[in-house]
Formats: sequence, structure tokens, C-alpha cells
Amino acid sequence: MRTTTRCKTPVALLAIVCVASFLCAVPRSLAAEDEVSETSSKYGPIQRRLFDLDHELSLGFAYLPLDAYYKGYGVQLAYTIHFNQHLALELFRVGWSYNIDSGLKTKLIDQMPDISPGEFPAVVLWENTNLLFKFFYGKQSFLNNVVMHFEVFLTGGAAFIFRNPYPVWKGDFTNAHYEFGINAGVGARFWFSPSWSIRLDLRDTVILLTLNRGKFPLKNSAMFGLTFAVNL
Repeated sequence: MRTTTRCKTPVALLAIVCVASFLCAVPRSLAAEDEVSETSSKYGPIQRRLFDLDHELSLGFAYLPLDAYYKGYGVQLAYTIHFNQHLALELFRVGWSYNIDSGLKTKLIDQMPDISPGEFPAVVLWENTNLLFKFFYGKQSFLNNVVMHFEVFLTGGAAFIFRNPYPVWKGDFTNAHYEFGINAGVGARFWFSPSWSIRLDLRDTVILLTLNRGKFPLKNSAMFGLTFAVNL
């Protein structure tokens, strides 16, 4: 009888150790699963963007509101290469503005004979080459019926501006200004479909150098753009 008891004692101890180890391991496993579940539910799934662009061609309107002596209404054309979901290069954005004199300009010319219209050069043509940083993308439902996809982006780059007091078709370039500057802005895009979208841009250009006159005017020219874009 003593011999049988001695043989069963080590086996019982081993069984107790195994059961205890298992009971200690189970709570750790459950805690780890809870931690993963909490992390997943805390941040939620991030859906990959459904709409994106490769080669973008855009055409639309422009409005130049800042100058006190004229207001510009124009058209613009742009071509942009999108490298990925965050970065793009706007190879060119060219535009032409039809300028309407303000009441202040007309009043000055009428009341001060020494002032000539040639002293009020206005933005006629421009070209931008910019980098785009697309930092925000999302979608919203409109009246719980239509889902709208949109993105918000920043722009920045170089600008070339042709300013002249007279329209191009008059052929008078005596007081023309050929200028270089930098521009920065913000924009938003709303998709109609994977290929078509509408784009809003607000940009401000700081003119650093008048190339044909050797001047550093440090003037600024703001532009608001509304363009329709297609993914090629």
C-alpha cells in the first residue's frame, strides 16, 4: 500500500502543475484577444480610397478679384500627373484674363490728366507649375441618397505672369511686364464619377521679379478657379 501511494503522488503533483499552468495561460490569452479587439474597435477600419487620378486634364474659369483698378475674368487649362494618393505634379496651368476697369481707375484717369492708362498693368496671361499634396480624402452622403467622394489638397510652386495695361489684341506692349513669382494655395475636388470631377482652387501669387524691368515689386495676385477635370 505504501508503494502504490508513493507512485501516485508524483503523478498527482504533475497533474496539478499542468492544470495550474493552463489556468494561468488562459487569462493571458483572453486579455491579449481583448486588447486586439479594443484596438481595432477604437480606431476602426480605414477604407482605401475608391476614386483617384492618373493623368488629369482640367478646363474651367478663373476670377482675379484683388486689384483695386480692375477685376479679371478668365479661362484656364491644366495638365496634372498624379504619382500616388498623396502627391501630384501640375505640369502647367495656363490662363487668360479679360479685365474690366474698376470705378476707381476710371475716376483717376478722368480727374487727373497726368495719369495714363498705361500705368495700370493688369494680369493678362499666367502659367503655374505646382506640386500638389493631397492630405484629406473622404465621402459623405447627401440626403442619404447620394454618396459624394471628395479630397482636399495644398498647392505650391512657380508662377510666370504677363501683365499689360491693354488687351492682347490691341498689340500695344510698350508697358508690358514679364514677371516671375511663387504661388501657394488650397483646393478641393468633388467627384461625379471615377473619371469626372469638379475642382475648386484658391491661389495667391507673390511677384518677386519683373524680368524686363529689373524690379522687385513684391506684389501679390490672387485667383479663384473653378474647373472641370477628366482622368485620361
